[in-house]
Amino acid sequence: MQEKSVQKKKYVFFISHATKDVSGDVGEICAIFEKCKIRSFIADRDAPLGNPLPQEIKKAIEDSELFLVFLTKNSKKSIWVNQEIGYALGKGIPVIPLKKGRIRVKGLIESAKYTLMKDNPLDTVNEVFSKLKDQLLSPTAQAAILAFVGALEVKDKYGGIKK
Repeated sequence: MQEKSVQKKKYVFFISHATKDVSGDVGEICAIFEKCKIRSFIADRDAPLGNPLPQEIKKAIEDSELFLVFLTKNSKKSIWVNQEIGYALGKGIPVIPLKKGRIRVKGLIESAKYTLMKDNPLDTVNEVFSKLKDQLLSPTAQAAILAFVGALEVKDKYGGIKK
């Protein structure tokens, strides 16, 4: 009897966002991922120059375990974000919406359970990761998430979480 092999994904997260948000919360949360060695794809940073962007985005979504979408005033206006959400859902990639403020979204994502973004990006990441601890992810992704949440819990216990 053959063992079923688990396909290893290149990224833990595909980051869907409006380009205007990169200098704010999106950039800060991606920096946290980088420091923790959590592989994520963000088109502004990772798409190879000269390659067709739609194909690179589709390939990266398919090669991600989770799809993290930043729902902001800017992303609400983005046709790219909407298309990325639809593509991820169509490919069966779990979608995790992060909502900023009292924004109302429409389409396939409007009824999805979301997490409100906090003022401190570390608090936002901690909340998302705490909710993901029990999901079926690759061993590498699980280890990274558990290590991150554990480090924040220790830091919080002995001196508070600081930005």
